[in-house]
This record gives sequence, C-alpha cells and structure tokens, in this order.
Amino acid sequence: MRRSTLKTPEGHMEYTLTCRSRVTRRLHMELDEFGGLVVVAPRHWSKAHIDATLSKNTSRIERFLIRARQRQLEPLCFADGETHFYLGERYPLSVDSGPKRKTAVAFSGDEISVHTGSSDPHSIYKALWGWYQEQAARVLSARLRTVASRAEWVGDQPLPLKLRRMKRTWGNCSSKGVIKLNTHLIKAPLPLIDSVIAHELCHLREMNHGRAFYALLEKLNPNWREDRARLRSEGNSYLL
Repeated sequence: MRRSTLKTPEGHMEYTLTCRSRVTRRLHMELDEFGGLVVVAPRHWSKAHIDATLSKNTSRIERFLIRARQRQLEPLCFADGETHFYLGERYPLSVDSGPKRKTAVAFSGDEISVHTGSSDPHSIYKALWGWYQEQAARVLSARLRTVASRAEWVGDQPLPLKLRRMKRTWGNCSSKGVIKLNTHLIKAPLPLIDSVIAHELCHLREMNHGRAFYALLEKLNPNWREDRARLRSEGNSYLL
C-alpha cells in the first residue's frame, strides 16, 4: 500500500493505492479506519491509467466518500452532554425537559441549551433541527451578501436563496440564478461556508466547470482548493 495524490481541476485528491489478486477488471473503493480513501486496482494497471480513471470519476468518488463516511460514523443520540457542531465547533447539549416546558433552543457560546416537553431523542432532534434552520437562514443569507459584494459580476442583481437539507451536495445554482445551499452548512466553519457560496456565485457567470469558471473562482477565493479538501475530509460529520 502506498499514499498517492491525484491532481484534478478541482484540487488535490489524496488516496491510498493497493492491489489485490481478486481485483482484475476495475477499480474498487473503500475507506480506511480513519475515513481515508483506499483505491484497490488490478495489478496490471499502470499508475497513469489508475490516475486517468480516477480523474474521469471524481463526482462518483465524492458521492462514495460522503455515503461511506456517513455509514462509518456513529449515529447521534440527541442526549444531554452529547456534542454537536455549530459554525465549525463542537458544543455540548444541555437538555432541560419537563411536561410543561416550552420548546426552545439557545446558544450561550459554551453550550447549546435545549428545552423540550419530553426527553426522548426525537423531541430533542426536532427542537435542535428547528434551531439549525433558523440559524442557517440568518447566517447563510448574511454570508451570501458578504461574499457577493466581492464578486463584481453580481452587481445589483437579486440573489434568490433557498435552503434545503441535502445529502449529496453543499449547494447549486440554477440557470435562473437561484442559489440553493445545504442547511447542514450551518455546522461548518465560516471559511467553508464562504467557499461554497463563492463557488455558486461563480456559476452566475460560468455554468460549467471549465477553465473560465476556475479562473473566476481563483479570483474570488484563492484558497478554494484547501477549502474543498477540508470539506471533503470533514463534511460527513456535518451531515449527521
């Protein structure tokens, strides 16, 4: 087994390359114990052929990583003391439940306080997710305005924003200029939120992922490669 790095138009992809006798016709993918990508290739394939095959299937690889890493993570219990992400940091839940409690969630800077009428995990989940949605509407819309102010091609055009809970993508931009962002982004650090927004704003001018698109993205966010690699590495934790 050896560590390798593949340079793609979207950044560098790190993986561990290995061969097995039973793999003779196509590449197989799996995760190591730390969630890293392991590529199992036929023994007779050259490194150049392996890299070429991976380069043609980057979208498929990204989908695999998201799904496999989600399966690898332990599910959340939604219980008192359990830590949850908010803007890139983990904070413990402080659950206060009782039959006469009104559902409410508050963030103190040190913990996320959840007040519910019941201590069952589903009630805590519903309360917490409602709070995440409120924070996402506030924070993501503000970050969209901030990043757009640095994108000269946006100008004064309206920027319709929709928030959706999505499993396979962090955002997209329609041909009509509607930007859709994953509500789970509220759990990620602000630099990664801004990076996703910058990506979608570039699609207002360049709808594909050609050279012109990446030249535009490089201008708006010179750190997009590092941000993308970090989101690929950490993103599965934010999707829980």
